[in-house]
Amino acid sequence: MNRVSTPPNTFRRGVAACAALLCLAAVPAGSDEPLGRITLVATDVPSEAGQVLVSLHDSAADYASEVSAFRIARVPIVAGQAVVAFDALPHGDYAIKIFHDANGNEKLDTNFMGVPTEAYGFSNDARGRFGPPSFEAARFRLEAAELELAVRLQRIF
Repeated sequence: MNRVSTPPNTFRRGVAACAALLCLAAVPAGSDEPLGRITLVATDVPSEAGQVLVSLHDSAADYASEVSAFRIARVPIVAGQAVVAFDALPHGDYAIKIFHDANGNEKLDTNFMGVPTEAYGFSNDARGRFGPPSFEAARFRLEAAELELAVRLQRIF
């Protein structure tokens, strides 16, 4: 029976070539795409109790979801404000939802009619009728290295 043997150098070169290809495959596609930073200042936080919860959304479907967000942050309150930065974001469209979690239960509390009892807000200070504003109303575009936004929290009662 004839066996074909691979010379050791050829085998090593083949392994090295496969390893190099695997390393290249691990580099994410589009790694040259520009990235930016969004800094958000939440104002008119009614008290320093609890924290401010911020969710950043990158699509209308994500924004409409009660359980999904592109990024989430829990931010302490200092002197009636909360400041958060989201780094390394691809340029594109985003919307922000934010609320003051005064009691620390990590949900927006509502009364028996479903009306929020904690302060809340949206990017562009957007307001909705009988519910949250649409993604389009809250949408803004990140197209620079840095973008600073302010959202004023509001209360119904």
